Amino acid sequence: MGCALLVFGCAACGAPAQANPTLVMSIPATWDGAQYVADPNGKREPICEPCARQLLERFVREQLPIPSIVREADYFDRAYHQGADEQDL
Repeated sequence: MGCALLVFGCAACGAPAQANPTLVMSIPATWDGAQYVADPNGKREPICEPCARQLLERFVREQLPIPSIVREADYFDRAYHQGADEQDL
């Protein structure tokens, strides 16, 4: 049995990051040849933990709907510090 980690450049800030591919937060963005830019019609691209935490703070502040999985106490631990079980992929 194994696990999988997604290694990526954050679509929001460009920082190198890793996350559970089934739990990582993402934003709609498009690659412009040099960096990702926000694009409501773009494909969902992963974001790093610090950017995900900032996004969650914005959702809380603006009283936007938050997915139930993100409201779980251990979400960030599971999403950014544990790999996905290969059977779950």
